Amino acid sequence: MKQTSRWNIRQMRCPEGKGHAELLLEWKVERGRKTLHSISCNHPQLADYGGLECQWCCLEKITKK
Repeated sequence: MKQTSRWNIRQMRCPEGKGHAELLLEWKVERGRKTLHSISCNHPQLADYGGLECQWCCLEKITKK
């Protein structure tokens, strides 16, 4: 079973109302099925220690598509 990864970048408005975010998504592809494997967000206020808290509400929006 060969498993490959596909990467893409998605820009979206943060569903938590924290402005815009750029997400790096890794999709694992096995037998023609894509599964979200990892996600990284570069929102500057979420990346800083003591910045905003994130509930990762964007996961629901991404996995529906």
